[in-house]
Formats: sequence, structure tokens, C-alpha cells
Amino acid sequence: MCVDIRTVLRKQEEELRRFRRGLFSTDAADSGLAAVVPATVLEQMRAEGKTVPHSFGPVRSVTDRHAVLTIVGDITDQAVLLERPGREGSVLTLSVAAKHKQLGTRQAVDPAEARAWVEAIVGPRWLPHVYSAGNLSTVGGTSTPRQLTTAYFYLFLGADGVPHAEPEHELGVTLSLLTGLG
Repeated sequence: MCVDIRTVLRKQEEELRRFRRGLFSTDAADSGLAAVVPATVLEQMRAEGKTVPHSFGPVRSVTDRHAVLTIVGDITDQAVLLERPGREGSVLTLSVAAKHKQLGTRQAVDPAEARAWVEAIVGPRWLPHVYSAGNLSTVGGTSTPRQLTTAYFYLFLGADGVPHAEPEHELGVTLSLLTGLG
């Protein structure tokens, strides 16, 4: 199923542009969070091969009139994420979460809408290289059923910035190419 988010994209064009610039820029000034995170924390994150997470939204859902979506992205060195010292390249991680706009409670994200947002962020050239980890984050407790709510996506980039296939890893999740999900 294909979800048309073009109308929402037109209204959010500038914010989406800032989100992309923050994700893919090497300049810390492009991070919206850099202004509120202490410089020592930023330096430590850089030393560990991490970046400050970037957030887009909340933006209204096009598949659920009661939901708003927030997308968080960051880029981490593969050596750090995969716990493989010396491994070159980076990993773009995107998570798409939904909340009920009046109640503020978390809810599951429509997979087709999450895919549409990921495509809007990475573009059609990189979309065939994006992997889905499915919905991972949970809400609920011991007395209520646990619901998987937040969708996670990964894009593996070589040291040259070119996307590549899923490397050997022990992330504890099964990844599947997003374009193979229909």
C-alpha cells in the first residue's frame, strides 16, 4: 500500500529540509539540540563516533486522524553500533513514533506511512538500501499487553558515503529491505 504524504510534505517543507541538513551535515551548528546539549557531552559523543539525534515533528498523520508522528534520526559509526572496532562507515537510524494527539498516549505507526516518511527523508535513490527492523519500542506493563509502537529503519553507508548491504551484526533484530515490504 502506498501512502500519499505530499500535502503534509508541502506544509512541512522547511522543517524537513532543516531535519535533513542536520542529519547529513558535519557542522554541529546544524543540530537543533546542539544549543541545549553541553559542549563536553557533544565532544564525548563525537569521540565515540556518535551524533546528536535530530527530531522532526510532531506532524499530523495522514492515515490516522487522531495521531501525530515524530521522526528521530541519527548517524553513528558502524564500529560503535555494531560493536566492531575498526569497521569503517556509518549507520543512519530513523525511528518513527506516533502519539494520540489529544491523549498523548503512544500508539502503533502505520507501516506504509512510516515508509513514506523514510522515503521523503532519504530520497528515492537511497530507499532501496534502507532496512526495516519493524516496530520495536513498547508500551504497556506487567498487567497490560505490550504493544510495539515505534518503527525503526537503518541505512548502512560505507566510508565513501555509498549505501551498502546489511553487514554482519548482532543487533538482536532481523532486518529486511524496506522496498521488499510492499
